[in-house]
Amino acid sequence: MLEKVELRNFTVFGNVDLEFSPGVNLIIGENGTGKTHLLKLLYSVLESKRANPDSPFKIADKLQKVFLPRDGQIGRLVKRVNKSSNCETTITRNGKKLKIEFSSHAKDSLNDVKDSWKNGHGLSVYIPVKEMLANAPGFRSLYSHREIHFEEVYYDIVDRAFVPILKGPISEDRKKLLDMIQTIIKGKVVQKGEQFFLKSQQGELEFTLLAEGMRKFALLWLLIQNGTLLEGSTLFWDEPEANINPSMIQTLVKILLHLQAQGVQIFIATHSYVVLKEFDLQKSANNTVRFFALSKDEKAGDITCQSGDGYLSVIPNRIADAYDEIYNKEMARVLGE
Repeated sequence: MLEKVELRNFTVFGNVDLEFSPGVNLIIGENGTGKTHLLKLLYSVLESKRANPDSPFKIADKLQKVFLPRDGQIGRLVKRVNKSSNCETTITRNGKKLKIEFSSHAKDSLNDVKDSWKNGHGLSVYIPVKEMLANAPGFRSLYSHREIHFEEVYYDIVDRAFVPILKGPISEDRKKLLDMIQTIIKGKVVQKGEQFFLKSQQGELEFTLLAEGMRKFALLWLLIQNGTLLEGSTLFWDEPEANINPSMIQTLVKILLHLQAQGVQIFIATHSYVVLKEFDLQKSANNTVRFFALSKDEKAGDITCQSGDGYLSVIPNRIADAYDEIYNKEMARVLGE
């Protein structure tokens, strides 16, 4: 379970610490405040350590493939200033710290790693804004054998979708979630070769002909069905609201809260008022939800963070401000002002 990250000169972050909830972590902020960068950093470190538990210096490889800095130079991930500088990032997991350091001159390796993490953490899943399963046929082979400019999160999520189902019976909790999603997508997902279909009473519909919002629910179904999202795993999701009708966000949040209650730690970057309010309204004693607001201090030129356990405790909140502005304009028009 990720507990804390301390960022020193990483991309847009100068000096900021975030303490996470073991459940759901909702990250908001204007464009350019580092929401996606934060998710990608945490995912890169977790996934690199899972794949290479005894080789922490390979974290540099994953950072290169996920962030795609020019010419693979991870030094370009150091916050831009007018002089040489160093990035220091410390991530605390289950009480143990992992610290990586690299300079703005670093090319393809870290300067130093201090690693006290223990092995054995679950899978990490990063769902990007763009849905990829419709493009799955041939993509893994193309990515593996050709130089194509795709962030590795796209390859990884397609790869997760192809994970075979676990042996043994499905637990009641997982079955409940699968049934919930099947009600939304009105069927089950089947795989033929490298192509995915939605199988319903009307037959099999190619993912290329399925609405993108529905494909996102179908992806969740696959990840739960094949056992990727189980207790101890971590889900990172960038803008889950993209291409999903607001009327379906309530069910999406319900599914994610059920996943959290089953031991999945969740990180979400969002611009959606509906997503934030649904989490605030639906959370119960079985859920732990924390809200983070990233904002840019124009005077200091740095990113700051405010956090709280409720939607109203997160200040500044540009999403709420934008809705207030719309409401005020509407009222002014109604009143003839």
